[in-house]
Parts: sequence; structure tokens; C-alpha cells
Amino acid sequence: MRKRCLILVFVLATACSVGACAFNVLETAGPIGEEVVALTFGIGLATTELGAGGTWYLVPQGRLTIGLLEGLDIGIQGGWKQPGGEAGATDWLGALIDVKITSAHVPDTYTVAWGAGGGFGLDFLGNGWGAFLQLLFESHAPLLPVYVTYRSILPLDAITAGSIEFEGYIAGGFHLRLASIARLLLVVDVYQGSASVGLGFEVGF
Repeated sequence: MRKRCLILVFVLATACSVGACAFNVLETAGPIGEEVVALTFGIGLATTELGAGGTWYLVPQGRLTIGLLEGLDIGIQGGWKQPGGEAGATDWLGALIDVKITSAHVPDTYTVAWGAGGGFGLDFLGNGWGAFLQLLFESHAPLLPVYVTYRSILPLDAITAGSIEFEGYIAGGFHLRLASIARLLLVVDVYQGSASVGLGFEVGF
């Protein structure tokens, strides 16, 4: 319990560097299992800019993950942003769909997976529409239950006649098992030099 409290304090302290508004990566490399469904309820913290002039946002999010086969998951994530202190100014943030395939799994050690997805997401997908490839890593070490995800994003408004521009999006955090069907996800996402923090609660059934 003491270790979990220290991890939580560390992640929340990172909020001082919160940056651009976007979805948090509430997904790890480990598959949920065939014919298993997982629901994740999350909330992020973001700001338009650091300093007194920036607007702070709460970003409630939800994710549905379905295990189609052992090692093959499909998920959809959506959410909205609510400016702090501004009632009624909620904006839909979009929805993303992704497919994840496990490529390596060593029990009690680590899992590596890759995937692809796309959809409509404000801010980090340019004009709203985009696609991405992703590489996911998850450690199963009891003392260091970390996960890292790298997404190579292609905003559709970045496509021109002469070039295609990909942008990097990286996230990392901790996955803490609370029960056999539930875990807590703590994540810091970094995009274009800015960071946001997120907290998610996942339940499988």
C-alpha cells in the first residue's frame, strides 16, 4: 500500500507540467483475454498553456475493450473536456478505435504488442481526423508495474501533395492490480513537448 501511495503522489506531482488537451492512453500491452470485455473510466488534467493565463480542463474519458481472440483486442475510446469553473462549456473530444495484437509475452516478465487505429480527436489529430500506429510495452515485475506506449500519428490535414508528416505521441505510467478483475492506471502523456496526466479505473468481465 505504501508503494502504491508513493506512485500516486509521483504521478500527481507531474501535473505541474501539464500541456495540450488530448486523450490519455488508458491501454496497456497485455491482452484482456478471449471473450472478455473491459470497461475503463478515466479522467485527465490538461491546460492550454502553462502560467496564469492558461485554461485548465478536466477530461473525462471512457474506453471499451473487447477480447476477440487470445492476443487480439479491439477498443474504442471517447471523451469530452470541461473547462475549470465554466459550467456548460463542455466540448466533445472525439472518438478513437484501435486494434491491438500481442507479439511477445513472457509470463511474469513483460508483454509487447503493436496496433493501429484512428478516428476523430481534437487537438492532437490536426483537423480532427487522423490515424496512428502504436507500439506497446508492459512490465509484469511486481516492484515496477510500468507500461509505455508510442504512437506515430498521421493527422489528415498534414497530408500534402509533396509530403506526409507523422507526429510522435508517447505515454507511460503504472498499472496497479487491485483485484482479479480490476486495476488502476496512472499515466503521463507527452505530445509536442507538453504533458498531461490521467487516472483510469479498469474493470473486466
